[in-house]
Amino acid sequence: MSEIRVSLFGPELPVAGQPAHCMVGEDAIHIRSHGSEILLTITLAALRAEVAGFDHDQLQLTWRHDDRAAGSLIPSGTDEQKKLIAALPPNTIPGLIQWRRSTRSQSWVWKGVLYTIGFVLVSLALLVWQHDRVVTWAANRVSMETEKNIGESVLKSLKPEVNFLSQGEAVKVVREIGQQLTAGSRYQYQWYVSKDPAVNAFAIPGGIIVVNSGLLKRADSPNELAAVLAHEVQHVEQRHALKNMMNSAAVATAVLVVLGDANAVVMMLAHQVSTQYFNREVESDADLKGVQLLQSKNIDATGMVSFFKKMDAGIGDNKDGAKDQSTEKPSEVAGWFSSHPDTLSRIQAIEEYVAKHPCGTCMTLTWDKSALLAELEKADGK
Repeated sequence: MSEIRVSLFGPELPVAGQPAHCMVGEDAIHIRSHGSEILLTITLAALRAEVAGFDHDQLQLTWRHDDRAAGSLIPSGTDEQKKLIAALPPNTIPGLIQWRRSTRSQSWVWKGVLYTIGFVLVSLALLVWQHDRVVTWAANRVSMETEKNIGESVLKSLKPEVNFLSQGEAVKVVREIGQQLTAGSRYQYQWYVSKDPAVNAFAIPGGIIVVNSGLLKRADSPNELAAVLAHEVQHVEQRHALKNMMNSAAVATAVLVVLGDANAVVMMLAHQVSTQYFNREVESDADLKGVQLLQSKNIDATGMVSFFKKMDAGIGDNKDGAKDQSTEKPSEVAGWFSSHPDTLSRIQAIEEYVAKHPCGTCMTLTWDKSALLAELEKADGK
């Protein structure tokens, strides 16, 4: 019989808490201290196997005397435990089979945890490396109905903070041009005008477009307004707005975990959607697809170039056609365009596309700008 190093525990044991050795016989375990005679013999029938240890994978053999706990032994290390398990008859020690099952399950749990952590780490690495592709893949699996519900939730959260015009010339112009651009789209678009002096327009997932009154005032022609709308429509059609919101959702989820407030999450997303920033590739994609959309609807696309140039310069034309910088407010002018990087190269790309793809049937739109301005001035006074 080989000796196995163990530790003994029990109030009546002469070597309690001291290192000892045990030898497994045919029907009993013999225990002795280092260099001494056998001090204790416990029949195998009196032993019971139990789970011990912080990781719940340690074997503890206990025994009773006069119906009360008399002592226990624990192998001194993993190797000693393996030797003890190999020496014990499995069908003789009550609880040993259950112990094997329990520790095996525990082992599977820890392996599962380690494999999960490894999977998460690898997934995070892939997510960083192929972030755009992953987000695009995920966005393409969002149903139209879900995207619509997301947009409605964001819009509902925006309404208490944003003063929308409910009717009038401005709303009519935006809606008419917008409907002309989106006829036949898979989205059911909604068009809103905000009483906000900042030169801004933004898209909300699901087909919601918001245009600030400040942008309407800066647009010198309906074709410039159409260009802005076409650009924002492409952010919806290409699901740029949805992808941006999915990126923001990671931060919003952290807020939800910390604050436990779903309303705060929606408000955060609503604020971010009105100040969203797209990278150069996405903006360029919206530019060129916006031009293509304009031309497909027989609308002259040069309005996109003129509006972009005006926003880049930060100045507008007064009624006499002269440049008037005295009345400009840079903070208002920069609102929509500040989130659009590398302006000059984008303008050049649009000009080159329009030059290579002339549209002989494209028309200049008309509007009653004076009525629109009068309405907006009146709304500002309220």
